[in-house]
Amino acid sequence: MNLPKVSVPKVKTIKAKLASAKLLGIVVKNSLQFKLRRQALRRFKATEFDTIVVDMDGTLYKSDANLEALKVFYPESENGIVKGEELYDSILSKIASGTYNVEQAIVEGNKLLMEKNIHKKDFPKVLEKLKPGLRKPLIRSLKKMKKAGKTLILATLSSREFGELLNKYLEKKFDFSFDILVGTQLEYDENGKITGVKSMVGTKDTEYEKIPVKSKLTAIRNALEEQGKKLDLQKSILITDSYSDIDLAKMFVTVLIQPTKSTTPQKVSQRLKLADYIFPEKYLQTNLESIILGPELE
Repeated sequence: MNLPKVSVPKVKTIKAKLASAKLLGIVVKNSLQFKLRRQALRRFKATEFDTIVVDMDGTLYKSDANLEALKVFYPESENGIVKGEELYDSILSKIASGTYNVEQAIVEGNKLLMEKNIHKKDFPKVLEKLKPGLRKPLIRSLKKMKKAGKTLILATLSSREFGELLNKYLEKKFDFSFDILVGTQLEYDENGKITGVKSMVGTKDTEYEKIPVKSKLTAIRNALEEQGKKLDLQKSILITDSYSDIDLAKMFVTVLIQPTKSTTPQKVSQRLKLADYIFPEKYLQTNLESIILGPELE
């Protein structure tokens, strides 16, 4: 008797749904804290925002730098699945199940890249994969905000050095760049090969395997202080795409981008209304400029 075969993509889908279900419970608990905090905050008028914090992966561009890096350097395909994507999904599943915390996931992800002897000079290969997904309406809005005197911060758990490369590209291509970048810093040898993780931007102020870790909030505050500025939470706004930034969203006025095709985390964030504003991608530029820069004068 011939038994039906279960395809690998089907198994992958089931595992992904189970992981998402476990993570959903954590997010729902966090969302209650978010809503209580949101009600307690006094909201300022649009023109009073002076600091704009933008998430990198999934927000400034549609994909994830870590995913694209793994796909570039683990391109082998089996049953239609690229190994790099499978490795990335495995790390996310371990976070969802509680096997990994975010800090461990960052370290393990970079170990996978180190196994391929990745150099700084390889970063442009990843950037090329992300360029088509850059959100140009968002970039155009940010450019106007910078001209209006707002401080723009690019904040990521991913590589700060990759963020710096991206920032140089934005300057060249769009005549725009962020004022401050915060992210995980990697270690390199004299030839530029990645040898480890020097410091991390994670979920809280702690230490992991003797690596110092700062939360995004602490990293942002410290970076502003280095420029002689102070972070006023009530005059700061966060632009993000999902619940990955929920700890910041509890403190900041938050804009959630609603993509045309949303991922599961993005759909969950939208349904739980984990933001003060949820803007469809189609009207992102108009809505952002309205609340941050105010209505245009006729």
